[in-house]
Amino acid sequence: MKLLDIRQGSQAHQDESASMYLNTSSNSSDISQLVAHNSSDMSQLVAHKHSLIKKNSFSENGASIDLGDYEEFLEYTEEGHPSLVLTGINSFRKQRQFCDILLVVEDHELAVHRAVLAACSPYMFDFLSCLEETAESQPTYKLKDMSYTGFQFLVDYMYTGRLHVPLESVPGVYATAIVLKMDSAVRACANFLSTNLSPANCLGIRRITKDKTFKQAVDEYIRSHISEIMNSKTFYGLQDLQVELVGLDENISDEAMQRRMFSLVLDWAKNSLNDLKPKLDRLIEKVNVLYLISDNTLRDCADIEDKVLSGNDDVVQDYKILTRRRTPSKKNGGQPVTNGGSAQPFKKFSLNPEESLSKAEREWSIVATRKTSENAYLAIAVLDGRLMAITVHLRPVPIDNSNGARATPDSPPIANSDRNRLSPLLRKASITPLTGMGTARCAMGAVELDGKLVVCGGYDRGECLQTVEAFVVEDNAWKVMSPMNRARARFGAAVLNGCLYVCGGSDGWKDQSCVEKFDPVSHKWTYAPNMLKERSSHGVVTLNGKLYCVGGCEGQRSIASCEVYDPVTNKWSRIASLNTARSQTCVCAINGLLFAIGGTDLWNTLNTVEVYNPEKDEWLIGSYLNIARRGAGVGIVDGIIIVVGGSDGAQSLMSTELYDFESNTWTVGPSLNTPRANMSVVTIGRRLYAVGGFSGKKFLTTIEWLDIDNMEWFGHTPRQDSEENTRSTEGSPDVGGTAGAVGAYTVCVPQNSGANCEVAAEEEKTPQKETKEEETPQEEEETPQKEENQCSEIVGMQEIIFTTNSGDLSTGPSSNLTVKEEAS
Repeated sequence: MKLLDIRQGSQAHQDESASMYLNTSSNSSDISQLVAHNSSDMSQLVAHKHSLIKKNSFSENGASIDLGDYEEFLEYTEEGHPSLVLTGINSFRKQRQFCDILLVVEDHELAVHRAVLAACSPYMFDFLSCLEETAESQPTYKLKDMSYTGFQFLVDYMYTGRLHVPLESVPGVYATAIVLKMDSAVRACANFLSTNLSPANCLGIRRITKDKTFKQAVDEYIRSHISEIMNSKTFYGLQDLQVELVGLDENISDEAMQRRMFSLVLDWAKNSLNDLKPKLDRLIEKVNVLYLISDNTLRDCADIEDKVLSGNDDVVQDYKILTRRRTPSKKNGGQPVTNGGSAQPFKKFSLNPEESLSKAEREWSIVATRKTSENAYLAIAVLDGRLMAITVHLRPVPIDNSNGARATPDSPPIANSDRNRLSPLLRKASITPLTGMGTARCAMGAVELDGKLVVCGGYDRGECLQTVEAFVVEDNAWKVMSPMNRARARFGAAVLNGCLYVCGGSDGWKDQSCVEKFDPVSHKWTYAPNMLKERSSHGVVTLNGKLYCVGGCEGQRSIASCEVYDPVTNKWSRIASLNTARSQTCVCAINGLLFAIGGTDLWNTLNTVEVYNPEKDEWLIGSYLNIARRGAGVGIVDGIIIVVGGSDGAQSLMSTELYDFESNTWTVGPSLNTPRANMSVVTIGRRLYAVGGFSGKKFLTTIEWLDIDNMEWFGHTPRQDSEENTRSTEGSPDVGGTAGAVGAYTVCVPQNSGANCEVAAEEEKTPQKETKEEETPQEEEETPQKEENQCSEIVGMQEIIFTTNSGDLSTGPSSNLTVKEEAS
């Protein structure tokens, strides 16, 4: 490159002189001519020439090399040099050389170079820029709310430019990359996950999606595969916002109208959060009865004046009363809480983006909707940033035929096809919640004893318990019973010959072999013969007049040994061992066989099932569960084995499974309202009760029951006018093998509806017991004006009154009930 401009001043002759000089050889004649042309510029030009010669020359050891009059640049690029440098720096990192910061993530230490992290992650750049200067050569900082696995993969990516992540870890890497603002890694993970969506994983992936394009792809997949998704394990783990919607009588047929309806629910929930500080969980804990008002918005029925809903059904009125009772008083709970502890050896920083989001920024959206029955709808939605299910049941307000105005009768019409999917408010549950235990507990023993649900011992986080309490179903109340002689948890309990036995378990210090026996007549606990082996987390069940103890753990290992107690000999003896050592297994007996279901071998949660034949003294492998679970409960209703809740090793479960003997398969059953692990299950009549346990967050006092006819769990008491146990137990039909069994219901319609109801019995009726009238004197006193004997039962909200002119209604075991309806 030639130097073209050495202007000195602004005169044109100076420019010309310089140009002439630079384009001629360096001889004296040329210089003299230039001097003659303008002698005043000579000194400047000579100095400049000397500088050029120096600039383009090289001298060493006295020898000079003329490099010419041009400025030339050496251009050389070494292929692979960036990779070579990164490889070297990564090697330094692994050997902890030249690292200038130490990060702690989930108790794992990572020595890194802050320059590398700051260059690759804008978030880390901001984070490191804000750090205070410290005299430490390698300061330590703890990053909380951060997955070590995801962070580790991304640190490797920063140093190598390569992501190599197994499928199961990609969601975690994606979520961490979003926090670190590493856009290239976010796109790579999103593209990979989009091509690997399935009904089993799409809901989990939807929970972590942040960028709009990826979110739209996942939502479209969910909408297209909602039928398969509703049968997945993840779907059954979603929390459910339950809504009874009053006042909407339109046919919500197409998806657009469904989305509009659910959008109204979202708007109501969002406004409720603004008004109530108690957050979203308060709305999930109950069934919300909402009313569609004239401005096309939803209002909680509890907030509407009584005169507006004065004609509405009892369910709404009960809901209003109960809501008033449960509304908490405002207390000063806003004071900050400090731990008062000493300073940590490191500083903590939260990388959870949700903590910085305001309420307005958290997502509220409808992902997918589906009509599940005539008046029932389901949506998968995001509420306050949380992926949930919303179930809506419509309670249309019928038209008053007298004046054409909208009316609110006691009993809205309900199609028979809806009956299996009606919400708790429309079926057998009242609005009164089941009373919880006096003490929160898990890993306890629970049995049915004399019609009561008896709960013994267990663990309440603080200690093993000795206390015993019993739930009286009719009174919806718990009463304290005599405590056991020893505190114990993780033991087995069963009823044998009318007495309650508790076997083994742990007292918090060691496993036990001792057995206690409770006599309901004397209300005393006495010791029975010890088991042959100390064990805990085992199963105990009664079969053929004997007490069987199955598996469990001894110290830190699961065991396969089993033993049986014979009350005739008053001794325990060994029986065949399980094929697989297991603890926290649930056991039950049916059809002369003993089932050991699920559990853990202390390394893996099991979905295997073993079946014991006492005649052959051998265990055979049964049909596997769909979901591996430990600490589950099991009960039998109508000959169906029902496994409830438990833990899959990572979380407490809400799911249930039912065993079909004919097909020898397990099918998914109705989900619990609350996830429960290490809980107990007790069958009373035709109801299955799930008691206590651990939700994954807290120890539970609550109970809920399964309506076997409609396959749904309720946390509320059955409606009083719908329980057959409001009748006398004596003389009641034998339902499911238990006299006076709870849970049998009959459809009823108003007596003045024009229906002619008759009661017909088989030829050989069981005579009415003479004590019938003595057992229900209160009922006759309350209704002296009734001359005819009446039996009232309910399903849904319609009532039938069965009347006999004889004043005697046979309800013996051999009676059949026939309803004939004449044309109106």
